[in-house]
Formats: sequence, structure tokens, C-alpha cells
Amino acid sequence: MPVQLLGADKLVVHYSRLDGNYSGWNLWVWNEGEKKPGFELPPAGAGPYGAFFELDLDASGLSGKRTGFLPRRGNWADKDAPDKILPAARQGEVYLLEGDAKVYSAPPEVSTAVTGAWLDSAGEVRVTFTRPLAADFLAAQDFYISRGTEIFRPAPAAPIGGAYSRAARLESGGFNPAYGALNAGEYELRSASFGPVALRLGGAVYGPEFYTPLELGMTSEKGRSVLRVFAPFAVSAEALVYDFPAARPYAHPLANKGGGVWEKKFPESLEGKYYRIRTAQNGAAYEGLDPYARCVTGDGGLALVLKDETPVQPGPAFDSSEAVVYEVHLRDLTMDKFSGVKNKGKYLGAAEGGTRHPGFPEIKTGLDHIAELGVNTVHILPFQDFENGDSASAYNWGYMPVNFNSPEGSYASDPAGAARVREAKLMIDAFHRKGLKVIMDVVYNHTAETRATVYNFNAMARDYYYRLNADGAYSNGSGCGNEFRTEAPMARKFLLDSLLYWVREYKVDGFRFDLMGLIDTETAAEIMRALRLEKPDIFVYGEPWAAGATPVKGVKKGSQRSLGFAVFNDGFRDAIKGSVFTLADLGYVQAAKNREGVLLGIRGAVDDFTDGPLETMNYVSCHDNNTLWDRLDLSVKDEPRRNKVAMDKLANALVLTSQGIPFLHAGEEFLRTKGGEENSYNLPDEVNRLDWTRKKENLDVFSYYRDLITLRREHPAFRMKTAAEVRENLKFYEELGLGIEPPGIAYRLYGDKAGDPWRGIVVLVNPEKTPRRFELPAGNWLEAFDSVGLVKEPGPAVSGSFEAEPLSLTVLRAL
Repeated sequence: MPVQLLGADKLVVHYSRLDGNYSGWNLWVWNEGEKKPGFELPPAGAGPYGAFFELDLDASGLSGKRTGFLPRRGNWADKDAPDKILPAARQGEVYLLEGDAKVYSAPPEVSTAVTGAWLDSAGEVRVTFTRPLAADFLAAQDFYISRGTEIFRPAPAAPIGGAYSRAARLESGGFNPAYGALNAGEYELRSASFGPVALRLGGAVYGPEFYTPLELGMTSEKGRSVLRVFAPFAVSAEALVYDFPAARPYAHPLANKGGGVWEKKFPESLEGKYYRIRTAQNGAAYEGLDPYARCVTGDGGLALVLKDETPVQPGPAFDSSEAVVYEVHLRDLTMDKFSGVKNKGKYLGAAEGGTRHPGFPEIKTGLDHIAELGVNTVHILPFQDFENGDSASAYNWGYMPVNFNSPEGSYASDPAGAARVREAKLMIDAFHRKGLKVIMDVVYNHTAETRATVYNFNAMARDYYYRLNADGAYSNGSGCGNEFRTEAPMARKFLLDSLLYWVREYKVDGFRFDLMGLIDTETAAEIMRALRLEKPDIFVYGEPWAAGATPVKGVKKGSQRSLGFAVFNDGFRDAIKGSVFTLADLGYVQAAKNREGVLLGIRGAVDDFTDGPLETMNYVSCHDNNTLWDRLDLSVKDEPRRNKVAMDKLANALVLTSQGIPFLHAGEEFLRTKGGEENSYNLPDEVNRLDWTRKKENLDVFSYYRDLITLRREHPAFRMKTAAEVRENLKFYEELGLGIEPPGIAYRLYGDKAGDPWRGIVVLVNPEKTPRRFELPAGNWLEAFDSVGLVKEPGPAVSGSFEAEPLSLTVLRAL
């Protein structure tokens, strides 16, 4: 029962110890927020939970303060680390548990029990418990393993990762169980204090005994279907085959081929039929989709056995130095009522050519607009099957993947059949025919599965494909519930197999990886080796961060050095427009600050985190956070519109003239707005759609962006390939000994050395709201690009100096 409070200003702190001995123990308390000295609080009594302490919040000055607790014995004869921090001390009751850093607002489970036991390698067993346990307590437990009359006695248990832990390690050099018997539950962990618990296959499943190079999933050999699945914990596996979705399935047992592989060779082709897979593992039955399924009828539906021969024209061939990337969501592209697209929100709609705004027939929309803009690489937000029930009405970005080898059904004319495969191919084919590369946005860092919601991976090999903490809980560096365990041999194989499948079957030109901080660096290197072998010009880039703490050494800025892929340059992004996390943090284009960060970005980050400019993706906005226009509109509300427009143009002028690979968020080119929404992942089309009327209203901005892209395309000096070229051919005024007054930026490009038709180029950047005069290198110069765009009819040559317009980027070329 709760302890009766003595006054309204009291906080009662309960404390539970494993051994129940509180003699000599007190509570050390301090103001953690203000780092003030602590004081001793003696126990006020004992209750059902253990000892309790009464803290007078007013007298201690801790009311509402961030407060630290540390139980100790005597005057530091012993202590129960780690520190336990309460964010804000308030009247009421809290609970502390021995060895646990958490401060609980309700009584936590204090009974001590084994929650699981796993074989992590030959002779090594991991045991997990309901609460943190001390080393001396664990050592006193007489753990042993039994199988019938066989007894194995390991060395005394030791906590994993500290003096207290919810997990312990047992070691026994002579213990090497049979995996089949282990999966069948024939081995049990026992002790005098704890009841028997089945010993299961744990970390040992990631050893070489559980790897196969065989092709998995439903394949064909000599016209007959062959199904192979990886189910290392299973004691049985079956294929449930349906003649049609509503039919009663036929169960076909799969044979255990060893190493975790189960196989069924059918006497005929199953083309046109459907299937699911059922396994028995760890004493329970699971049913789900084949992770390798190439066409599904829904997130948790059936897999269709399909041989689709829809042709896809190969993508255009050009080096990544020439790429200008355009990021778009399939629904955003066509859902506007003025898009002129018939198949709105569909693969076929994205593939439609000749579309126009019905009110302004001169305004191209959809695919024709992308081609008109001049970009050559289209990054499409996830269209691998994701969790949404294939709903055509519910909007979602698609970052909760389910079936990686099947296209998403909600974008198909009929999600229940083969249309999703055929129509995804037709879309890619249409883009290729327009001279556009197609980049898939892929989310191999996590899945939509949980232990309660089983779709595919957990139905085959429960927990194998996910990173686990020592206590058996899922690691959650994705912020979405789990992390795909890319370092696991068969998880890595799946990832590589899946990527190669999309390259071979759909002829995609590259991949954008979500949260590469959750992809281990060894796997990242192996991805590049495999993809380059298959497609030498593959284009790969990704996010060099995670969404939370993770145990894996994943990709971060710098990890990509000389491996052949690029990462997003968030430092350049934030230098240009301010931190995406703080609206009040203004950037170079709003407040003429962050000049040094902009200089690093202009040089392709070769003095920052890259081995060459083709390793940085330069951008100022993407689907995440505010659109560029919204960010400017919100952060400098009182600026005249003309200044905000100039800031917008200057931001992407920096992106498109800097060394590195430029990346544009769809609609930036006509001041796209989401009404200030910064996380629109599941908001309606009304928020997310590209408003094609806005293109008409901001046609001058569109023309400016198009000219920027033309400038970059026609002048190799803006897209050099190596760090050596950048350092030799791009010189800031400071390096040339020319006068420059910050925050202005000026540099010279030696076009003749960079293979450019312009032998000399000067770029002048004025982030201030008044004109600025810049010194010019010796010689005569013609203005080539100004605040409107490409200068079609240059005026007289200039020399000595040049006055740049406010909030502008100017390009001059040598005569």
C-alpha cells in the first residue's frame, strides 16, 4: 500500500534491495540541475517495497528541481550505482530499484525470475532476469544445464556490462549442444533458486554454421518451383499454397537441409498461385510472408508466385558528378486537382507524359515538369511495400517497410494482384525514356514488425534479424521500434540480395539509404562492392546518422571516405538556412552568418569529411522538416516577400554552384509550401501535394532554378570530381590575396584546367540586403549569371570591381 504522506511538500522515495538488507543504508540526495552539493537522507521506515525516505521539498529547495539520488551504506562504505535522476521533484512517491538507473513513478516488478536463457556460442550461455542482479548474488546461484540425465555445470554466473545487470554470462568449455535438440526445447537451465527454463539458440545462430549462399525465397529450377527459407530456430516449416486468395491452402512440409535452411522442391510450377509460410519455433507457431516475396497482396497478405516480363529500358549513363537529384513522393507529384494527371497518386500517374495544368495549358506538370526543369536524377520516396494496409486514401511517406522485394500496393491500379509489379516497372521505364535516372529511397535499417505484429522475418526466424540488447529487448536506434541487424550474416545476405534484385529486375539506377547510422560499416562497404560489380555506375547515398542510441558502429560523416557512396551534408544545410531543429537559428541567407560553414560546403567538404566532392550531397531541404520556403517565411516573418524570395534563390544557388552533388526537394523551384507543417509523413494530400498553380504564380523562380541547373550542366568547373581538382582549380579570394570583406564570399574557378569552355570564372556571393562591391581579378569579365538567371545578352565587359545585387549569387566569365 502507498505510504501516507506527512505533508503536501513531501516526496516519498521507496528503495528495494535484492537481499532485503537495509541496515546502515541511507540516501544521498542533491540538486542535479544546478550541480549543488548533496546531503544524507536517513530512512523514515520500511514498507512492502523496502525502505522508504521522506524528502521535504521546500526545506531542501528541491521542489520542481532536477534531483539526483544515490543509495549508499554508511559514509560511502558502499553505494548502489548508477546515479538515479528525477527530472523534476514533485510531491508524491517514486521508486528506486537496486542496480537500476531509472526512477519509477509506480512500483516496478521486484520479484526475481529468469526471463530467458540462450546459447551464444559453444560453451557460452546468456541468462536474463526480471531485475538487475549483483555479481555476488549471481555467483552464489548454482546454475546448471540438463538434458534428460545429462548435466552440464558451467562456471559461476557473472553479470554482463557492470556490477549489476539484467543479464549474466555462464561459461562451460565442454558444452556444445545439438542444435536440433536445442530448438526442440530438450535443454533446460536450472538452479536452486530458479525454476527450469528452456535453453534456446541465441548468439550462436550468427556463427558460420548458420549461413548459406543458396538462393532463398520462391525460385524456379527447370520449370519447377523451389522454395527455400532461413528458419534456424524452427522444428518444422510448411508452405501454405493457395490456388486463389480465398481458397483453402494446401500445406507442404519443407525439409530441414541444415544450417537453418528449409526447402521444398515442388513437382510443377506454382506460377499464378499464392503462398504463406508457417513455422514452429521456440514452442510456438508462427505464420507469415516469405521475406523474399516479390509480389504480395498486402502487408500481411499472400505472396503471389509471379513471372513478370514487363520490359524496362535501361537508365541513362552519366557520372554522379553530373547528377542533379530531385526528391519526390509519388502522391505529391500528381494528386493536385490541377495536375492534369489521370492516374493520380499511382505509378501510372507518375509515368504519364504530356500533362498540363488545365487552367494554364502552358504550365507543364508531373513527369514533363521534371524534364523541363532539367534535373536528371529522380529520388522517389519509399515504394517498397510499407505498412499502410495498401490504402489508396491514407497518405504516408512509407518509412515503415514490410515486404522489401515487393512494390507498394497503394500506388497500383489493383493492389491485390500483379499490377504493382508491372506498373512500377512501367513508371521506371517512363522515367528512363525521359533521360532520368531513378533512385529508390530504401529503409533497410528497421521494419514495421514487432514481437506482437509478425509479418515475415519473425515468422521465419524470430528476433534473428533484429538487434537485441543484453536483456533481450529490441534496440531502437531507429525510433521506430527495432533495428535491422545488418551485421548478422543472413540479414546482410538478405540486404544484398534485395538490392541486387531491384537493380536486375527493375533496372533502378541507385539507392538512397535511410538512417545509415544503423547500417554497420562493414556491410556498407560490402553493399558497394556487390552493387559496383553488378552495375559499375550505381549511384548510392544516404543519411549518415541514426535516430537514437545504437550498439552498432554505423555509417557517419567520414565513414564513406573512398568507398564510392555519398552522404548528406547537414552541416552545409544548416550553415545556409540555420538548424532544422531551431527556428530561431538563422543561417547565411537570412542573417549573413555561418560563413565558414558555407566555405566548407562550397569546396565539396574536402576540408571537412570527404575524400572528394562526390561524397557529399548538398541540399537545403528535403521531405523532413520545413520546406525551404516555409522555413524562410517562418524564420524571418517580417521580411518583405521580395527578400524571402531572394533568400530562397540564393540558398539553392549555393547548392547548385558548389562542388558536390546537388539535391533538390520537389517544389522548391516554385516556392513549395506545406503550410508550415514540418513533419507531414501522414498528413493529407492537401498538405503534401505539389500545388501546380503555384508554379504559374512563381514562374520567375522556376526559370531561375532551371537556369541554375543549365549553368551547372554546361560547365564542368562547378562539378569537379576529385579533391585534388577542387584544391587546384577553386581558389577563394583569401587564397588569391584579393580583398574580401565578410560576410561576402568570392572565389575563382580555373575553368581551363577543369575542362570548362569558360577559361576563367568568378563567383560572388552577397548575403546582405544592400548592394556590395567586390574586387575582380585582373582582366575583363562578362556577367553570365545574375539574380534573374542566365544573362542572355551580357552588357559591356567589366574590370577592377563589380557591384553585386543584394541577397544574390553572381557568376562572371573571363573574356
